[in-house]
Amino acid sequence: MELHRRNRCGIIGLYGLGGVGKTTLLTKLNNKFSTTPNGFDVVIWALVSKGYNVGKIQDRIGGNLGFSDDSWKNKSVDQKVTDIYGVLRNKRFVVLLDDLWDRVDLNQVGIPKPSQENGSKLIFTARSLEVCGEMGAQKKIKVECLEPGKAWELFQDKVGDEALNSHPDIPNLAKQVTERCGGLPLALITIGRAMACKTTLGERNYAIEMLKRCALPKMENEVFPLLKFSYDNLPNATMKCCLLYCCLYPEDYCIPKKRLVEYWFCEGLLNGFDRISEAQMQGDHIIYSLISACLLENVGEIDGEDCVKMHDVIRDMALWITREFEATENFFLEK
Repeated sequence: MELHRRNRCGIIGLYGLGGVGKTTLLTKLNNKFSTTPNGFDVVIWALVSKGYNVGKIQDRIGGNLGFSDDSWKNKSVDQKVTDIYGVLRNKRFVVLLDDLWDRVDLNQVGIPKPSQENGSKLIFTARSLEVCGEMGAQKKIKVECLEPGKAWELFQDKVGDEALNSHPDIPNLAKQVTERCGGLPLALITIGRAMACKTTLGERNYAIEMLKRCALPKMENEVFPLLKFSYDNLPNATMKCCLLYCCLYPEDYCIPKKRLVEYWFCEGLLNGFDRISEAQMQGDHIIYSLISACLLENVGEIDGEDCVKMHDVIRDMALWITREFEATENFFLEK
C-alpha cells in the first residue's frame, strides 16, 4: 500500500512459499481497493494458476469490465484483446493476478503496461523469484513465514480456548506443534483445526507423534500436495534429486553450500561434469534456483561458510515424497 501511495512502481510481485499467505494478502488488497476510495477506475482480480489459458483470464477480466455475455465469451482471443485494451487504455486500473507460475504476456491478454505515467498497477503472486523477474516487477516482495509470537496467536485462534484449556499439558503440546509448523500459516491453520477436534490428551499426543513422523493425515492430504506443486515445477530430475538430498540433514541444520555441492557430486547427482571444480558451477545454479523457488532458505555465513537451510515443513514434505518414491521406484535411501 505504501508503494501504491508513492506511485513509484507499476508492477509489484509478491512471492514466497506455498501456503505462506500470498493469496490472503492479495485478497486483502482487492477488498481494500474495491471498498475504499483510491483513484482507480477499475479493480480487476483474476486467478491464473499453472498451465493458464489466455482466454480464461480474458473472460475473468471481461467480467469485471461488463463483457459477460456468451457472445463475447465466444469471441477469439485477438478480438477480446481489442475489447479489453480499448476499455483499459483510457482508465486508471489495478489488476491483481493470483498464482503465476510462468510469465503472462500482458499484450496477449489486452492489459496496457502499468507505469508511473498512467498511474495503473499490476500486482501478482508467485512462488518463484524468477517469475517476478520475468514479469518485469519493479518491486519484488518476499512473503515470509510468521514469527513465533504471531504463529502462536494464529494457532491458538484455530485450536480454540476450549481445547487449549481442557488439560494442563495441552498448551505446552500445542506450542510444540506450533514450532513444528515453522510459522507456515497453511500448516498452522490446517493442524490447528485438526487438533481442535481432539478432545483428549492422548489424542493430542498421538497427533503430535504423527506430525513428528510427517504422517498426520491432514498434512499429507492438505499441506504437502500444495507444496509439492513447487517441487513438481522444478525444471529437471537433477534439481529434484538435489532438493530431496537436503532432507537427509537434521531439522534446522545450516548446510554449507560448497560442501553440499561436493556431496551432490560424489553421490552422482550432478551430471555433465567429471571434475568437482566444473560441477560447482552447476551446483551453484541449482542452489540459486531452489532458493528462488523458496524451497531452500539463504541463511548467510555461518562459521566462515555460506549456508542454506530447509524449512521444517518443506523437509517434512521432502521426506513424504521420498517415501512415495520408495514405494514405487525404490531408489531413495532410508532415513
